[in-house]
Amino acid sequence: MTEEDVVQYLQETPGFFERHPALLETLTIPHPVHGGAISLLERQVALLRKSTSDYRGEFERLVAIARENEAIMKKSRRLILKCLSCESLDDFAGIVEEVMREDFSIQYQSMVLFADQALDTSIRTASWEAAEPILKEMLVQSGCYCGVLSVAESEFLFEGQSDAVMSSAILPLVSLEGGKVVYHGVLALGSSRLNHFDKEKGALFLDYLSDLLSALLLRLLP
Repeated sequence: MTEEDVVQYLQETPGFFERHPALLETLTIPHPVHGGAISLLERQVALLRKSTSDYRGEFERLVAIARENEAIMKKSRRLILKCLSCESLDDFAGIVEEVMREDFSIQYQSMVLFADQALDTSIRTASWEAAEPILKEMLVQSGCYCGVLSVAESEFLFEGQSDAVMSSAILPLVSLEGGKVVYHGVLALGSSRLNHFDKEKGALFLDYLSDLLSALLLRLLP
């Protein structure tokens, strides 16, 4: 009888060790770490302990993510409710700045609205013709942009604070008109940490926030 015959027999007879439990204590295999011999039963126990530990770690990771998402949704709810009470663009910008700073711990932020004519607001404005050549590479991507800005992009968005900004999240403020995306502005969030904004981790929330702020802004635009 060859080893292959034994393997095939055990595969075809899954109840073999249930009928011969004593064999589990006498069979030995190499220890996975120090190489010494251990019983098959000890090996199974070790594998079960490892699986239990892995499942526990995954469960704890999922619980942490759930708690983080719950906290984010509570902060987003506060932002929505406060912005719904806004009666002017300045109110809107002030609330966004406050919530981003206090609830989301954003170090640097800048809101720029695109307008060809003067708006009744202290929010910085720029014509789309002036902004588009600088921001087009960033805005051409779908959804929000996360990462490092070029010198021109950073200086345009953050002005005097641009040297301190190491990573950014750029949220387009848009509407859909006639099947085309119209840019009304951007909200730029910055951090002094290089990898603070993670597209893979926070893409869904950033896109949600961009859609939310866009809808709230449109209520206030002339």
